[in-house]
Amino acid sequence: MSGSVANLARWGVVPYITAWSSEEMLPVTFVLRDGRLAYADETVVDRDGAGVLWTRVGFSPGVGVPEFKSVHFLRHRRAMRGRLCQVCGTPCGRSALWMLSREEYESAEGPWPAPVMTAHPPVCPGCVERSGRLCPHLRDGYVVLRPRRVAPAAISGMLYGPTRAGLVPAAAVTIAHDDPRTRLLSAAQLHVTLEDYDVVSLDSMIVTGSRGA
Repeated sequence: MSGSVANLARWGVVPYITAWSSEEMLPVTFVLRDGRLAYADETVVDRDGAGVLWTRVGFSPGVGVPEFKSVHFLRHRRAMRGRLCQVCGTPCGRSALWMLSREEYESAEGPWPAPVMTAHPPVCPGCVERSGRLCPHLRDGYVVLRPRRVAPAAISGMLYGPTRAGLVPAAAVTIAHDDPRTRLLSAAQLHVTLEDYDVVSLDSMIVTGSRGA
């Protein structure tokens, strides 16, 4: 049995987006290039389709100890962009569901169904029940949503500023995905807005269609 498989067997269910202790931040040199934060040795995989620079991190899932309170930046972004299940990593496609804590869901303002912003990637129908049982984030109650529209909303990361000593971290921020400050951002997490959604019954996966469901 390989080391990765052995670790996965030892720890049981480890979500696809979970960071592992072996996946450390990689050393980088920041520069300003055409008015944007950039890596001195930047490659095409360092930016997303919108031109945002993403934080570099090692990639070795299954090696070491799972850090359940942390997400792996790249796998999280892949799950968001590609609608991959955050638990098993398989493509969800049109069956993508979002599990939100009841507090997160009820924070939406406006008439139902008011848009909800979340940093949590989707789950596939087969991982809903398991996520509800095991995820501490959902322990105090949750809802399952099936949105008809999912739109990029915001990006979290570290904003850098130029000084006489070079580029230095200025502030950890969450800003709109089209904010011009993304030019100086080392991004770590993508947020999306769920719109025109249905609330789904856990027992039968049937739409209930009301905020109080």
